[in-house]
Amino acid sequence: MTDSEMNRPSEASSHAGRTDPTRDAAPRLHRRAMLGGAGLGLAGLLAANRPQFQATARQAATPVASPFASPIASPVASPVSVPAGAPEATTGLRIIRDQRPTYADEPVAGGELRLPVRSTELLAFNPAAFRQDGQVPVSYLDPLVRVDEVTLEPQPWLAERWEWRDSGRELVLTLRPDVTWHDGTLLSPEDVCFSFFVYRDDFDSAVTGFFAVMRTCAPEGQRTVRVLLDDPDGAFLFNAATMPIFQRAQYRDHWDVQPTGERSLNRFDWASNPPVGTGPWRVVEMRERALHFTRHDDYWAGPAHAENLRLIAQDDPTARLAAWRAGELDVLWPIRSRDVPALADETGFIFTADAPVAMFAAFNFINPARAAPDMLVFPELRQALNLAIDRAAYAQADFGGFVAETRTGTVAQPWAHDDSMANPRRDVAEAKRVLDALGWVDVTGDGLRDTPWGEPLSLVCIVQDDTRPELLALLDRLNADLGDIGAALEVQRLDAATFADRWINGHDFDLIAYALTLYPGFAEYDLYGSAWDIRTNPRGWNPGGYVNATVDEAIAAYLAAVEQEDMAVALATLQRAVNDDLFALWFGFPQDLILVRPDIRGFIPNKMHQTADTRLLWRTPVS
Repeated sequence: MTDSEMNRPSEASSHAGRTDPTRDAAPRLHRRAMLGGAGLGLAGLLAANRPQFQATARQAATPVASPFASPIASPVASPVSVPAGAPEATTGLRIIRDQRPTYADEPVAGGELRLPVRSTELLAFNPAAFRQDGQVPVSYLDPLVRVDEVTLEPQPWLAERWEWRDSGRELVLTLRPDVTWHDGTLLSPEDVCFSFFVYRDDFDSAVTGFFAVMRTCAPEGQRTVRVLLDDPDGAFLFNAATMPIFQRAQYRDHWDVQPTGERSLNRFDWASNPPVGTGPWRVVEMRERALHFTRHDDYWAGPAHAENLRLIAQDDPTARLAAWRAGELDVLWPIRSRDVPALADETGFIFTADAPVAMFAAFNFINPARAAPDMLVFPELRQALNLAIDRAAYAQADFGGFVAETRTGTVAQPWAHDDSMANPRRDVAEAKRVLDALGWVDVTGDGLRDTPWGEPLSLVCIVQDDTRPELLALLDRLNADLGDIGAALEVQRLDAATFADRWINGHDFDLIAYALTLYPGFAEYDLYGSAWDIRTNPRGWNPGGYVNATVDEAIAAYLAAVEQEDMAVALATLQRAVNDDLFALWFGFPQDLILVRPDIRGFIPNKMHQTADTRLLWRTPVS
């Protein structure tokens, strides 16, 4: 796993490359301007703070699903000596598939938890830049709103309730009365508004796009926050409101002395003024290779069970696994499916958790390298290619079964995903029949069908070389699948700069593959919408020039909605449209694997950051 695969929220919104989690975010234009094809997509960061084998580019600006999306689970949520998901293995390693495990035994207070983190910029505490490993901010900071750990629906957290007003142009949030900072002072509406302004205006903010429509934020009284928006934005609650809140008193003087347009928290002196939060853990020691936290005993949701939390810098996956085996690390995420067989004799738990990731290869409908650049506009051709894919084979061979390979589209958020659709079973005979009906036959006798323009049916797929390893593996096997219907596929693995140049400037490919990390609220309208075609909108995405009127209408309806039900209806329309007029070859939604020591209890997976809820963990003797 590369460094770029291990973190979630922050990724550049520059189009030259969106796989590096530490790149700066480009300024955003008002998103409604984009509907005319002239603006910049709200999509923009790759999930940088998500320790997962992520890494394909989030091509367009799409800020990140907050790493603070965490369950509202009670701090005493009880999972068992063995989580109720029950062991599937006959050895000491037990696989738990329950997405909401429960525990029968009582939590035990005390002790220390140890988790690995990336070493890169471990002491870069600017909350808006998301340069640290995501485990750091999620340990000491809290958001106004957390999303449910399974469904990704918004749930109250620092804000106990909210209300939309003025047809979705005003969001009023009411803070809990009992939340204190680690220094004992009360959380205030001024803290919230200061945080929101920093997210919007910090020149290094990775999530500026989430706040692009925020006109202002106004504190009212002791507990009320009014957020005024230029336009309705239902996703604000899912994406912007799930960003962590930080203390105005700590940063205000540093922020105010900087010139407007050049302000950033990057240069703050954390060595002399350790970061303060409202979260379950307090920062007590900061070193280049480790961070030490102690329990915040006055945490409003109930104190953590363990007394201490230690985050240890370790970038090498092999070394991480060795440390877990040696009992030096308690929880390890991510691990690869290919590592599971080698762990069979270990004692512990592997939790399988649905990941907010969608894998696909989008079609390019305007390839200048072809005799007929728009060859892929033929829906029959796209459907034949789709029918040729042996998804059951790659699901086992490349994912060890830890993938929902039948899922379609990129809307992997459970609150919005349309479960009625599924990828087709492999049907070589039907794929051949479709191509025969088109009149695309092998004229030259080389085993490949020929197009009406005299070219062999040989396709080129580009992919960034540091993307999820399983995606690279399944792409490699597609040439054999397509060979069975008289087609071929050349997969070109490209470095970030070359990949960016090809999709932004060259456009000389037939397919472009991604493992796309998502946010709680849908933010990929710039992937599908015709107004975001990269050929006509230099700050867009839509790498293949996809055009579908129903999709554009669904995007407009989604952007105008603020109620979750209305947003889901619009997204259901979009999902059906991009599946009927096939936008991509869909490869499904992978699962995350989390390795937990046998004496650790209380683990509950969290889609947006699987190890977010360390406060729920406790250590118990293992017989």
